[in-house]
Amino acid sequence: MLAQGRDATGGAAGHSAAICVALVYDTSADLNRWFAGLVAELRRSGKSLAGLIQEDVPQAGRSRCDMVLHELATGRSISISEDLGAGAISCRLSTPRLLEAAQLVEAQLADAEIVFLNKFGKAEAEGGGLRDLIAHCIEPRKSLVIGVPRSNLGAWTEFCGEFFRTVEATPEPRREVIAALAALLGQPKTGSEHLHVV
Repeated sequence: MLAQGRDATGGAAGHSAAICVALVYDTSADLNRWFAGLVAELRRSGKSLAGLIQEDVPQAGRSRCDMVLHELATGRSISISEDLGAGAISCRLSTPRLLEAAQLVEAQLADAEIVFLNKFGKAEAEGGGLRDLIAHCIEPRKSLVIGVPRSNLGAWTEFCGEFFRTVEATPEPRREVIAALAALLGQPKTGSEHLHVV
């Protein structure tokens, strides 16, 4: 269901995207189903895409997966995990590799109609990670789809100033909802209309 809302002014990013969609999720698996459906639908309609989608790749003898980012425009994949050993429990994010992935996306932005970014995660909520890249995507001519963990929704709202649509990334996205959202992304409006998909 689409519910009418109101855009707020202000926020760190400073501008509203043509359409900025926050996929609010509880598990990465839920988010990945929405990403997969939207990417497939938009590519069928001929839209040019860029951005990063994460895949968690299981590693033999390790309790944690390897985090791999796939760039949509080039097809390039970059592992952003550091191997800290089988028993490591600390953060495994490789900041240099994450920045390398961000630079790859930056190079594709001019030709992209719609940008996907994996998430506004802990690093972004704390002021790092892909925060600068996200800010560059939130501008009048670019539509953005980003995953937002439910626990970070407050930090995301503070960052972007509520210039976004929220979509609950349910475990099993309905095809008609994916199609409707893809159509909305494919025909961005420049007005102040703010929709929440619930």
